[in-house]
Amino acid sequence: MQNRLSDLARGGASSWQGSGEASAAGGGDRKGKKNRAPSPVLVSEGREAARTETTSAWTGEKKIKIQSAPTSSGDLGGTEKIEGLDWDKDYLEKEINCCLERLHEVLPYDPDDGEFCPFDEQQLKALNERLARCRIRAYEHCQGAEDASLTDKYPTSELEHNGYYKYYERYFEWYFDPQYCYADFQDYQRLVLRENNGEYEDWEKYHKTCSKLEGDQQFVQLWDELSSKTKLIELYLSRSSKDPKIEKLVFYHALKIAEGLPHVSKTLVCSTFYDFIWGVRFKHKCYKYYAGFFFEMWQLTTKRKMNFIEALRHIHKEDKYSCCSFAWRHQIDKKEPDLSIFEQECKSYLDRIGATAEDNEAYQLIMDFIEEIVMKPKTYYDYAKKKLHIAKEIGLIPY
Repeated sequence: MQNRLSDLARGGASSWQGSGEASAAGGGDRKGKKNRAPSPVLVSEGREAARTETTSAWTGEKKIKIQSAPTSSGDLGGTEKIEGLDWDKDYLEKEINCCLERLHEVLPYDPDDGEFCPFDEQQLKALNERLARCRIRAYEHCQGAEDASLTDKYPTSELEHNGYYKYYERYFEWYFDPQYCYADFQDYQRLVLRENNGEYEDWEKYHKTCSKLEGDQQFVQLWDELSSKTKLIELYLSRSSKDPKIEKLVFYHALKIAEGLPHVSKTLVCSTFYDFIWGVRFKHKCYKYYAGFFFEMWQLTTKRKMNFIEALRHIHKEDKYSCCSFAWRHQIDKKEPDLSIFEQECKSYLDRIGATAEDNEAYQLIMDFIEEIVMKPKTYYDYAKKKLHIAKEIGLIPY
């Protein structure tokens, strides 16, 4: 069911995207993405609100929290030296090219080239049994169960009689693609996440990438490690709009990390770099922008004891959150504004925070529900990360 807070804002999602300076070097551009799923809160003009994101109950995947204070991080003076920051543009580009030359290209499989070894009858039978047990683990929540125990409970005859439990897949957010039934493939490569109503950017490309297990593991490691370079990210957020070289500097650091990850495809690194850049802006700008609005509403209504309309008028007068045109602005200047639905929805979230909560605690709780109601379009990083999580739960990755 669509959240009523989809009326909170109209437009503005595109304003959180990066400058695109490094997209040529990164091999990507976010224009024309056909599967862009609008947020339930940030709804672009002329587009329907996406349904609230749900997570499969059996996966048990935990959400990563954004640990952030309600105030800015301050200037960058006195921080550790960032490699390449003092290089000129030409030297930086030279180093980027050197990194690209040193990276090994790990080509993904192309299932259409017809050069893969087919299974013989015995191999196909063993494959079907392995995949059946994966489906059983998922369906029965047998996380981490050994094949031996499932073999005792589900002998070959029963697996065959039940069609290797392929019908279980209709309950899951994933399936084993029969197109990838070649001896050359890992079982992990056969695992495909469903499109799920445009949840993922370029799903058609993602499910055909066919990266090996080691490739996806190192791909996620690459962007996690780059994200952990806090000072570099802060530098990008604070200066990239003024100095286009900063985006190329982030790209250089991505390539330097990739040099130590031999299973990562150079093409995949380059083509997903701008997805990373855009995601950083979305996370640190869009999430924090709306969290700031709700945090201030909580302070005004809880700490200063303003009623809801007074608090909105106070924010409206200060014009602090004018990047997007809030729906309530059309009502706030009226003599008798009709904001009952908006007030009810806002309070359903803000009432979760106790009146005695510390500011940092309140801000984190607000950020939690912002992550729930603002759907960030998902990239290959999200696709690979979720696929790895599911693969571990169903026994494709040892514990």
